[in-house]
Amino acid sequence: MASTRTKKTTTGRTPSARRAPKRNDPRRRRQAARTNAPKTPPRAEKLPSWSDLSKANERSPGRPRTGGFIERVSTGRFALLLLAVVVAGTLYVGNVHATREALAEAQRARRDNLNLHLKLNRLRGDFDRATGPAVVYRRARALGLVEGIDYGPTIREE
Repeated sequence: MASTRTKKTTTGRTPSARRAPKRNDPRRRRQAARTNAPKTPPRAEKLPSWSDLSKANERSPGRPRTGGFIERVSTGRFALLLLAVVVAGTLYVGNVHATREALAEAQRARRDNLNLHLKLNRLRGDFDRATGPAVVYRRARALGLVEGIDYGPTIREE
């Protein structure tokens, strides 16, 4: 009985297995040029004429329209629908921008209000310190005024 095993070489490959040529190998370039060359159509085939092509595009008058939504909608309706979508999108984007501007303005007003309240509190404190009894008595003594026992007669209810 004959052996079906193939003889292996010292590299471990069968003799029929070949290595692919290296990248810059001229044999590889020639082979690629042969496989990538454009194939010419056979001369025996005749190409269709323009009249043959136009007949293929004609519809028969009794054939109902079938197809998707776009094919069933007329051009005028499609234009109106597109215009409505564009207007709705424009209104939405304008509303978003206006809302963001109003929010930014409200935040700016809140920040200004807080700053004004802080300034008012600081000025009230300065005013109270400048007109407090300790300051008034000290300035009166500096002017030479003397503090009396009575400020005026006592008011009594009868």
